[in-house]
Amino acid sequence: MYEELKGKRLLIVGSAENVISMVNAAHELGVYVVVVDGRENWEQAPAKKVADEGWDIDYQKTDEIVERCKMCGITGVMTGYSEFWVLAACRIAQGLGVPFYATEEQIILTRNKRIFKDTCQKYGVKIPKDYCFTYPVSEETKDNIEFPVIVKPADYGGRKGITVCDERYQLDFAIEYAFSKSESGTIIVEEYLKGTEFNAIYTIVDGKISLSCVNEKYITNDQGRKTGLCNFVVAPAFFLDEFITQADQPLKDFLRRIEAKNGVAFFQGMYTSRGIYVFEMGYRVNGNNDFNVIEDNNGINFMKMLINHTLTGSMGIGIEKDNPKFNGYTASLPINVHAGCAKKVDYSALSHHPNFYDIDCQIKPGKVIVEDGSTHQKVMLLKMKANSIDELHQFYDFAIANIIIEDENGRDMKFEPFDFERVIVNHISGGVCG
Repeated sequence: MYEELKGKRLLIVGSAENVISMVNAAHELGVYVVVVDGRENWEQAPAKKVADEGWDIDYQKTDEIVERCKMCGITGVMTGYSEFWVLAACRIAQGLGVPFYATEEQIILTRNKRIFKDTCQKYGVKIPKDYCFTYPVSEETKDNIEFPVIVKPADYGGRKGITVCDERYQLDFAIEYAFSKSESGTIIVEEYLKGTEFNAIYTIVDGKISLSCVNEKYITNDQGRKTGLCNFVVAPAFFLDEFITQADQPLKDFLRRIEAKNGVAFFQGMYTSRGIYVFEMGYRVNGNNDFNVIEDNNGINFMKMLINHTLTGSMGIGIEKDNPKFNGYTASLPINVHAGCAKKVDYSALSHHPNFYDIDCQIKPGKVIVEDGSTHQKVMLLKMKANSIDELHQFYDFAIANIIIEDENGRDMKFEPFDFERVIVNHISGGVCG
């Protein structure tokens, strides 16, 4: 179905580890891949190593990149994972006159949390209560806040700049930290919802919007809820039917409102005892490589569809087979690590296990990790499939026991093990355990 892509030349913006899966998908389709960003040290730009060609040009220098693309026969531009990359890729595509699934206006709307929340309210999407969207925050506003709250930049992703505050004395540091990570100098202070976090992924083809997956996310307690890094992801979510009843139509209405015609979008939110709330979205590929999960269950690979779109103007296939109700369970296990320099990395026992697939290791001996509470501390992502929650539990225990990441002193760098009882409680009782 993708035969016409062979030999075409594709530019991918960004060279981080998670871009490798995008390069590999393009190579499977016979596409020649060029990866671009300003990282001149290719040890820090692993996607350039697996691409056919790498350009050391700052991705924000879009005019320069456009001219280089014209000289080299590039006929498509894509990216994912970062709103900054997406905006740059959109501008490069505009300069080349080639298709791009999103407009600049759509990207700005979806990455700005204030605009996003205002639009959600218009279409009946539940959102957390917010206390302010300004900086500095007045003392009167601070005094009227009900804790716990989450403080974050209004325009940043990757869990950067996020702090959960349980008490008033934590607020000032959290506000300054969020402000330091905001490109626009704006922050959000909003209620901290208690429940089970989720990601809902939508595939969009010619204006038709399909719910592809809803997963439940479990947030680590290792850092005392400081940032909210993810520890475990399960699909389908135990509350999938409730999500379809309560949230699916409003979110589709939202996507129609912003005139999303093609591509992929995801919504992050919380399943609570008070209902389903949404607090963030991205009109882009997210960092969990959900295209592999969805393809494994439905044969729909939105990564390859996006590649097809940017090179031909068409997503290539329809969404008739798309279905969020999977047979069995699929789980993603992110491995987060503490600060240090890795010396020993070994997960060889997993490579021969039939229920593990898509093992994406982004750490090698010698890599230095900084404790900043962001997704930079996620150094590995693997996926497993099982017929039951009990079986999934067994595979999880096997994985944790056989993933070794140690520093120069032989210290285990991994976060503390995830309490799988949280999954069991939710799937047996239908609870809202986070």
